[in-house]
Amino acid sequence: MKEHHKKESSMCEQKMASQEDAFYYFWLTFLNKIPIQKLQEGVRSFGSPKRLFEAREGELDWLTQVQRRQLLALQKDEHIPRLWEERLQKPYRFLSCKENGYPSGLLELNDMPFGIYYKGRLPSRNSPSVAVVGARNSTAYGAEFAYQIGKELGRHGIMVVSGLAVGIDAAAHRGCLDGGGYTFGILGCGIDRMYPKENHRLFLDMQERGGILTEYPPETKPLPYLFPRRNRLISAMADFILVVEAREKSGSLITTDFALEQGKDVGAVPGRPCDQLNMGCNRLIQQGAKCILSAEDVLEELEACTAWRKTIQNTEKINTDLGLAPKEKMVYSCLRLEPKFIDEILCQIELPVWEGIQILTELERKGVIKQNPHHYFYRVM
Repeated sequence: MKEHHKKESSMCEQKMASQEDAFYYFWLTFLNKIPIQKLQEGVRSFGSPKRLFEAREGELDWLTQVQRRQLLALQKDEHIPRLWEERLQKPYRFLSCKENGYPSGLLELNDMPFGIYYKGRLPSRNSPSVAVVGARNSTAYGAEFAYQIGKELGRHGIMVVSGLAVGIDAAAHRGCLDGGGYTFGILGCGIDRMYPKENHRLFLDMQERGGILTEYPPETKPLPYLFPRRNRLISAMADFILVVEAREKSGSLITTDFALEQGKDVGAVPGRPCDQLNMGCNRLIQQGAKCILSAEDVLEELEACTAWRKTIQNTEKINTDLGLAPKEKMVYSCLRLEPKFIDEILCQIELPVWEGIQILTELERKGVIKQNPHHYFYRVM
């Protein structure tokens, strides 16, 4: 009986500790004047987000004056703990990057959000997904094409990811819903904001068959500079990215830039060369993007890229069985066959810098990784 009570007590303590950690990750999402990668370095240096939250001014000389001022101000801000307590009565949830269910695609980002705010459900880790993006001021033809693509993908059980903007985004979301699928929208504002208001009905329907997600904390206004940054989340959560109607300089092409950085395949729907609304897509195709003429083309490309990723994942599964210690496995899992710079590796692992370097040296000694003369490390098995 005593053992049972001890076990129950231990489980309660672990749950409380987990909730406490989640609060500090919640707090980190409010530090909008400090780049995420810089905050990641701070968390690693201090050992935990809680310790960073408790840091004194003299320990923050690695921040600019403006950044330091914001961090110190938010340590004392009583509004954040109040929002944390009130979240349980709100129609949204918060999930820290350390909790189960956090979108797997985001874990691959060097600047992954410390947490995600969401309504509805989170994307399934086992279902393939396509991001469909494009012009807000789309043509009727473009919107209909995006709708039909979304509908066909939904019928095949493929998740559709987009930015919930009017035009192409909204058409793809609606098509997926009408096809019986699940669709997910990434906001460029707080989860408590319904933006744009024209998509009110769509917002509600997506919470029933999909979800609305954002990295920005409640009460964040839909400011223009937030939208380009959220596009990296759209591409990170998709296996394949499709652009339907885009000017040469548009937000959709920012998404494709992120996609290519993340090693994702990109497709585009061609249009008339003289039409400015198609110049972005035509240019993408000219530069090597897949030319998409139908939903069947998307399905073929998706099948090819997801099969390739499964092969890579299976190879990595085999390769991780190398008799490495837990921390060595963690560092090793951050590496790929392509060389990766040491700073990027150290940003991805939650270890002090000195320990990360020590483990890299040990992995190199064991012959499972190598480095080139410029401090780029890569796997050899």
